[in-house]
Amino acid sequence: MIKLEPATMTKAIERAKAIRPRVRVIDADARIYSVTGSRGDAYTVRFAVANGLKLAECDCRAGKAGMMCFHVAAAAQVNVMTQSMLRQTASAPVAPLAPRIVRRIERGHNGAKIVAVYCDGWAI
Repeated sequence: MIKLEPATMTKAIERAKAIRPRVRVIDADARIYSVTGSRGDAYTVRFAVANGLKLAECDCRAGKAGMMCFHVAAAAQVNVMTQSMLRQTASAPVAPLAPRIVRRIERGHNGAKIVAVYCDGWAI
């Protein structure tokens, strides 16, 4: 696993900006992403947090050697955004649905006009 630190990621971030690889979310909960390489190959990047350390692994040659690669840098940005959205949706309260009230003018059984009020389909 590669420890994610700003000092070690600088060159990888610059290379990711230049190449602009495509990042696809494979499993947001497990933090697994697919990143296209500079030649079009797809590499799998995984992220983990252990004992407060942010870690990543990539199955490219550099990643297998424990070096920081641009695949990790590109997927890291997507991972941060994805995890942020997951936290927001988990903590957002669900608003109750407001009742649907409908008022209509109808004809009664004797032909007279009446105002009918319905709440969620029920006459009130």
